[in-house]
Amino acid sequence: MNVKKGNYPLTLVAMAVAVATTSVAMSVQAEEYTSTTEETMVVVSSRTPKAISEIPGTVWFVDSEQIEQEYRGGKTLGEILSATIPSLDVSSGARTNYGQNLRGRAMLVMIDGVSLQSSRPISRQLDAIDPFNIERIEVLSGATSIYGAGATGGVINIITKKADSDELQFESYVSGSSGFNSGDDFDYKLAQSISGGTEKVKARVSAVYTETQGYYDANGDIVTPDISQGSLQYNETIDLQSTVDVAISDTKNINLLAQYYDSQQDSPYGLYIKNNQFIDVREGFESDRQHGTERIMLSAAYSDSEVLGHQLVVEASYRKEDQTYTPYYQSASQQTTDVISLKTALAKSFGKVNLVYGVDAYMDKFDSNQALFDPTIANNSGNLVNKTYAKVGRYPGVEVGSVAGFIQADINITDDWSIEGGYRYQYMNNKIDDFVDYKIQKKIAAGNGVSADAVPGGETDYTVGLFNLGTIYKLTPESQIWANFSQGFDLADPAKYYGQGSYSAADANGHYTLQNSINVAGSKMSGIKTNSYEVGFRTDQSALSFQTAAYFSQSDNSVKYNKKTLLIEDVDNEKRVYGAEALVSYWVMDNLQIGASGHYVISELQTDGKWDDLSAGEASTSKANSWVGWYESDLALKVQSQTMFDYKDSSDNELSGYTVFDLVGSYELPVGSLGFGIQNLFNKDYTTAWGQRAQILYSSHYDAAAYDYKGRGRTYTLNYQVTY
Repeated sequence: MNVKKGNYPLTLVAMAVAVATTSVAMSVQAEEYTSTTEETMVVVSSRTPKAISEIPGTVWFVDSEQIEQEYRGGKTLGEILSATIPSLDVSSGARTNYGQNLRGRAMLVMIDGVSLQSSRPISRQLDAIDPFNIERIEVLSGATSIYGAGATGGVINIITKKADSDELQFESYVSGSSGFNSGDDFDYKLAQSISGGTEKVKARVSAVYTETQGYYDANGDIVTPDISQGSLQYNETIDLQSTVDVAISDTKNINLLAQYYDSQQDSPYGLYIKNNQFIDVREGFESDRQHGTERIMLSAAYSDSEVLGHQLVVEASYRKEDQTYTPYYQSASQQTTDVISLKTALAKSFGKVNLVYGVDAYMDKFDSNQALFDPTIANNSGNLVNKTYAKVGRYPGVEVGSVAGFIQADINITDDWSIEGGYRYQYMNNKIDDFVDYKIQKKIAAGNGVSADAVPGGETDYTVGLFNLGTIYKLTPESQIWANFSQGFDLADPAKYYGQGSYSAADANGHYTLQNSINVAGSKMSGIKTNSYEVGFRTDQSALSFQTAAYFSQSDNSVKYNKKTLLIEDVDNEKRVYGAEALVSYWVMDNLQIGASGHYVISELQTDGKWDDLSAGEASTSKANSWVGWYESDLALKVQSQTMFDYKDSSDNELSGYTVFDLVGSYELPVGSLGFGIQNLFNKDYTTAWGQRAQILYSSHYDAAAYDYKGRGRTYTLNYQVTY
C-alpha cells in the first residue's frame, strides 16, 4: 500500500482514536459495562434469525438511527454503506457501484432477502432503493456458501420499513441540497408514507421523488458527465413501495413486498468530441437514450413456526429490470433482465443442535439491443446530438436456470463454545442464443453487407459444491472470538464471453462468413470458486463496541477483459485477496461518542507463476474512517472523515488517495425535526475512485480527461421530517 504524505494526518487520527478508546475501555472494570440491550438478531448469516453473538463470522448491523442520520445529512445509499461498513470500498459517487468491492471481491445485494444479482452484473445494485424506505441493513463480510453464486465478497441484505402498529401513521419528508455554485445545482427530495392496519393485517405504502441537477466540483466547474457507467446528475428518481404483513394465525404469517423503482437521467451537458478526441464539456446534449434503471420487484414470503416440528420459510419473487446507457461511440445499449426465484428453508432444534436446510431455485433471462446513432448528425454536433437510425443486438440472449440444496447446522459443544458447518450443492444451466458478432451487425446496419453467419449458441452446465465450517467461543457474555472457512462461487458474465467471432470480408452477395469464434460448443467458460478464511474478535459493551477480523481468500480463476472491446477474453489465473478490517466506537460520556474504522487490503493476481498486484482498475484500496458525535435530547451532531489510500499496480497504474470530511446532524422541533449536513466540508478537490478507475479501464478509447469524474464540492443539505 502506498500512502501520500497528505493522507497521513487522518490515518494517524483514526489510529489514535482506536488505540485511545481501546486503552480507556480496557482500564475499566468489565462489570461496569454489562450489556443491558437485547441481542441483535440478523438473518443474513444463516437464512433464519440468529444473534450476532452466536455467529462465527464478521457481521455488521446498520440500524435505522444510523441510516436516518446519514441520509438526512445528504448521503446516498452507497455512501451510507461505505461510511458504516469497514471492508466496503469508498463510494463511486455515481450511478454504478462497479469496483466498490466488499473485502476486495464482488458482493451480493438483497432487498428483504430478494437477490439483485443477475447473469449480467451491471453493478447498479446500490441504485435500487431510497434510504427513506430502509429500516436496517445487515452485512456479512467475506465469501459465503449459504447463498451460492455472486457472494464471494459477502452479502448485503437491505431490510425495508414495515408498519409497526395498527394505528394509522403518516411520515412526511422534504429535503433540499445545493453547493450554491450555479442556478442549476439544486437537488430536492419529497417523500410520504402511510402505515397502519388491524391486528391481523398491517401495511405501509410510500412514495419518494428525488430530482438532482448539476454537480459542481470544488473549483465550481461542472463535473464531467460519466459516459461509461453513469452519474446521477440531472436525474429523476421515483421509489414506490408497499409492504403488507398478514398474521394468518399465531404461527403463520405472510409478508408481501411490491416496489417500482425508476431512476432516469436527462442531462443538458455532454462531452464534445471531434474526430474521436475529447475537447470539453458543453451544453446542448440531446440523445434518444441516456443512463437509466427501471425496476419492478414483487415478493411474497410465507412463514410457519409449526410444520412437523420445524419452522418453515418460503419466499417467491419476481424482478424485471430495464437498464439503459448513454451514447458511447455513437451508440447506446438497452439491457433487460427477468428473474423468477423460489427459496425454501426449514429450521429445527434437536437439543444442542440447530439445523437449517432447504432448496433454492431461480430462472434468469437476459436480452439486449444497441441503438445506433446517425453518424452525420453526431459528427456535426461534436457527438452532442444523438438520433437513432437503427437497432441491433448487443449481446447474445442468455437464460440461466439454477437449483440448489443446502444444509446448515450448529452444535453447542458447551455453553460458551459452538461449531457451525454446512454444505450447498448448486446446479446451473446456461442457454446461449445464436448471435451475429456485434461489429458485423453494425456494418450491415450501415449498409456494408446484407447477412452473416451466426456464432453458434447452445447450453452449458455447471455443478458446484460449497462448504463452510466455523467455530465461535464466548470469552464473556459480551465478547467472542471465532474462526471460519467458507467457499463462494461466481460465474463470469456469459453475455460478455460468448458470441464473439472473426469473419471474412463480405462476399459478392454481401454475406460475412464466420471463420472462428468463442462459442458454447468450443469454449465453455470456467466457473470461479473462492476459498475464504478468517479469524476475528468482537465485544459489545454499554460504552465500548469493537470488532475486528483478519482474512485471506483465494480463487482458482479470474476474469480477463479486452480493454478495447470490453468483452471477456478469458477466465483464468488465480487471484488472492487478504487483509484486515476493524471498527471501534466508545462513549466517552453520555453525550459524546468517538470512533474509527479501517480496512487494509492487498489484491494479487498470479501470472506466469508469480503474484503481481491486481490492476488498479479492479483492485480495492485500503481506507480509514473516523468520527466524533455529540447527542442530546434535541440535538445530534457528527463530524466524520473518510480516507481512501493510494494504490499502484504492477503496471504502474495509480489511484490517488483522498480524505473527505462531512458534517451531519438533526434538531428536534416541537413538531417534527430538522436535518442538515455539509458534504465535503473543506471543499476538497479530488477525482472519485470510479473516475480514476474509468481512466484505466477505458484508456484505449478516449483521453483520460473524458473520464475524470470528480467528487462534488462543498454541498449543503437541509430537510424537515415529521411523523404524525
